[in-house]
Amino acid sequence: MEISLDWKHLFYFFPMFIGLLVGLVLIFYGVRKNRQNVLLGIGFLLLTYVSFIIWLVVSGNFVHFPHLYRTGNFMGLLFIPLVYLYIRNTVSGTGLHKWDILHLIPALVFFLDYLPIYLLSTAEKVALIKSEIEDPYLFTTFTQSRFFPDNFYTPMRSVILCGYWLASVYLLWGNWKKQPVNDFSREWNIWIVVFLLLELMVFFPFFLVFWFVDSLTGFYLVFFTVVILTFGTAISLLFFPKILYGLDLNSYSIQQKKNMVPSKGDHQENLSSAKIDEIRLKFELVLGQKKHFLKHGYSIHDLSEDTGFPVYILTIYINKVLGTTFPDLINQKRIEECSEIIKSGRHAHLSVEGLAEVSGFNNRNSFSLAFRKHKGMTPSEYIRSQKNPQQRL
Repeated sequence: MEISLDWKHLFYFFPMFIGLLVGLVLIFYGVRKNRQNVLLGIGFLLLTYVSFIIWLVVSGNFVHFPHLYRTGNFMGLLFIPLVYLYIRNTVSGTGLHKWDILHLIPALVFFLDYLPIYLLSTAEKVALIKSEIEDPYLFTTFTQSRFFPDNFYTPMRSVILCGYWLASVYLLWGNWKKQPVNDFSREWNIWIVVFLLLELMVFFPFFLVFWFVDSLTGFYLVFFTVVILTFGTAISLLFFPKILYGLDLNSYSIQQKKNMVPSKGDHQENLSSAKIDEIRLKFELVLGQKKHFLKHGYSIHDLSEDTGFPVYILTIYINKVLGTTFPDLINQKRIEECSEIIKSGRHAHLSVEGLAEVSGFNNRNSFSLAFRKHKGMTPSEYIRSQKNPQQRL
């Protein structure tokens, strides 16, 4: 038996291709630039997988992929909280917490419910698929559930999606009221609104008409909107490259050269004196005593996690109160630390590359550029000046 393909399947293949491509790009650049995007990238891969499962059901080709039987709903239940966590982490500037594992409970319940099905032999799975494949609605009523009645999971999934959607809107609304608006946040806000509107299409029509239409129409209503969500959100990201390629608020500000130092007291419009003192004390602990800036790849998101302050608050403090940018601040700290190392003679055996390594720099070039900027000379010249006191005069 061969896989059945026709031109109508392009309706599924093109969104799957775009979703897969966007997911991989988000993860690749997210790891390097903005870790929040890794969650979004994984979400797109899960959404693409669900779209593939929908195509297998609609096209009747599921018999060729029996080991994927009943995995689509599991992946969908993983996708739903990922989007919420991405939005939460982006607006707060924090990372994942240990209690976030609780978001996996619905997916875990489904997995345990269908564990006996997953353990069936290939022949047994093919027999189950053949008994249901002629009726897509029957295929998605999940009649093999051990814990719940037939057709429980589709309404339950819509209710869970609705709950997370409302929680996401609540987070965004609170963020819009307190966060300063700039070019980058405006673009992100526009895209996330587009995403949430498309996500609304997945469950809102279900609540409106699912109970009043025939079963086959109900199936297409629920699952075609998932394909539309995959395609629409992936395509929309192509129009927002700053999000797609993992730029965060700080790096965007640097690229646009908006590093102007405000007039004295201007920061009071954004941060109170008490908040400034609180941040200063945290900086003294994290950057002064613990010297976290020596970690390779240390980002403003890492600083946010270490201090407990959101990224946008730290950006305001660094740009307006300290009058610098995050990269310059970290590089200055690293160069100061390197200078002390050179003066102490503790690592006199190290080459320039070795000094760059222990100072937190990823390579010699970035180290040399930063050293010249903050010391007015190259690392080699500075080392010679410490060996020859006459050069210090």
